[in-house]
Amino acid sequence: MIIGIDFDNTIADYTGVFYRVARELDWIPAEVGQSKAQVKAYFISQDQEPKWTELQGIVYGKEIGQARPYNHALSSLKTLQEQGHTLYLVSHKTRYPIIGDKIDFHQAAKTWLTHNGFVGTSDAPFEESSLFFNATLDEKVNKIDQLNCDAFVDDLEKVLTHPRFPQGCKGILFQPDMRQIERNQATNWREVTSLLC
Repeated sequence: MIIGIDFDNTIADYTGVFYRVARELDWIPAEVGQSKAQVKAYFISQDQEPKWTELQGIVYGKEIGQARPYNHALSSLKTLQEQGHTLYLVSHKTRYPIIGDKIDFHQAAKTWLTHNGFVGTSDAPFEESSLFFNATLDEKVNKIDQLNCDAFVDDLEKVLTHPRFPQGCKGILFQPDMRQIERNQATNWREVTSLLC
């Protein structure tokens, strides 16, 4: 089976990172919730969306090292690879931030993947040549189709419901905070593995 996997919020867990970085910069009060959604909501409620955009640039760039792999992501991907599945990482994010320091997001993500054992070791689940960073959502969906993915794991429903998402590809929605689990949804990497095998 050919399996595609998203990066941000699917392999890389940013829980608390947006909050910590925003607090370190003194951009939000302490009482703002710690989730990415709560931090974003605060900036929007304060009519400071450009600040939110800048914060994303900082977190996905020079502060990406604060992100941690989701529990069991690495071991699950290694197991899938050992079972003979072909794995591709297919992400979409701009190469550089819209606002702030010009840091290459794609290179920052590759460095994170290497540092956390997803690339660059003899038993790593991904080869460097199996990493695809796309600038737009449309490019990402086209890449999923070009790679002939049989399954794709993503935290964004808009990827899996995109009009050009391949019909023969099983979409698995990864959402650790999900309360009610539907078919083809997972809250952790063990559930992802069981949906794929």
